[in-house]
Amino acid sequence: MTTQFTNRSPFINRQQEIAFLESWVAEEANNILFIYGPKSSGKTTLLYRFVRESLANGNYDIKHFNLREILIVQYQDFIKTFFEHDYSKDKGDVKEKREYDLKVFKLSVETLKGLNDKELDPFVVMKQELLKLNDRGIRPVIIIDELQALEGIYMNGQRELLKELFNFFVAMTKESHLCHVIIASSDGYFIERIYSDSKLKKTSKFLEIDYLRKDDVYYWLNNLKKESAITKYTLTSGQVDRIWEIFGGSCWEISRFLGDILMRAAEGKVPDSVFEEEQKKVLIQMRSLFEDYAYTPKRKAIFHAVHAAMQTDSRFSRSQVFAKLAEPICDEKELYEDLGELVRQNFLAYNPVTATYMVQGRTMEIGLAMYVEMIKEVGKR
Repeated sequence: MTTQFTNRSPFINRQQEIAFLESWVAEEANNILFIYGPKSSGKTTLLYRFVRESLANGNYDIKHFNLREILIVQYQDFIKTFFEHDYSKDKGDVKEKREYDLKVFKLSVETLKGLNDKELDPFVVMKQELLKLNDRGIRPVIIIDELQALEGIYMNGQRELLKELFNFFVAMTKESHLCHVIIASSDGYFIERIYSDSKLKKTSKFLEIDYLRKDDVYYWLNNLKKESAITKYTLTSGQVDRIWEIFGGSCWEISRFLGDILMRAAEGKVPDSVFEEEQKKVLIQMRSLFEDYAYTPKRKAIFHAVHAAMQTDSRFSRSQVFAKLAEPICDEKELYEDLGELVRQNFLAYNPVTATYMVQGRTMEIGLAMYVEMIKEVGKR
């Protein structure tokens, strides 16, 4: 029996992005594809849909790792995360037939032991297994979400795992054409850092996944039963307008809000008083995030400068933020690091292609404006 949900996450109008991915994977493996964009813009959802609908024909060997779900602090964690234990269906000697599945490769117990003991190079083993897949006419596609989880991990105390992994991906794509590699991350600083540090200057492509457009959001909110399985209420035109004003195109935030008001709907509608009360809770929470983080004068000043910069353009550069600082609290290099921390803390999103920032969604923009206004009011007292 199929479970019937009262609120289902939608997948709205990503045909252009799907078409890009289908075109890219149909070509010979020749580059690493970086998928980036603000948090909750739908990167992972897009990849799951792409794999399920476009690559399910048996010609591809798809391995999708979501590292945001896993704690990796050392090399052994990397091995345990990527390898899964599997017993052969052969009823012979189970001890000898046991294998480990890297979700990319199946390795014998002896090979796994060699990897754990650091007697074997995992990248040599990976290449051998990729060659086997290609010899069988199968195209491997490796997809990794939030690869920055591997930062700070070293092999044999000398080799940085992340850098070695990217050098391997370059060899497997541009040089050997053995597999396609997709890296998805909401941390644009991470992508920029890797792009600069590794041999990626002429071996990468980029795909930005932004928030939903206004017409897509309006279509969704006017078709809740079809797209989200919501039957308990319909929204008024004014409520649809208000959701766009507050949440913009952030699919995850809109879905969460639709669930919040679902619990308070009655007689096929959501009273405006309830609707506004729930939205107010969201915005106060966003304001509180800025208030909790800005416990030093420097952080307060940077938030003020970011707010001033975004009045000119929703996407702004580091120089624009620097120019808005009321006092010379830091140089531009130091500001780069401070803004990078705001990216890691999900206050800002960073575009590694254009080197510009944006506040992480409409609710965060409003929350920042509320915080700045609150500080001004406190200063008047």
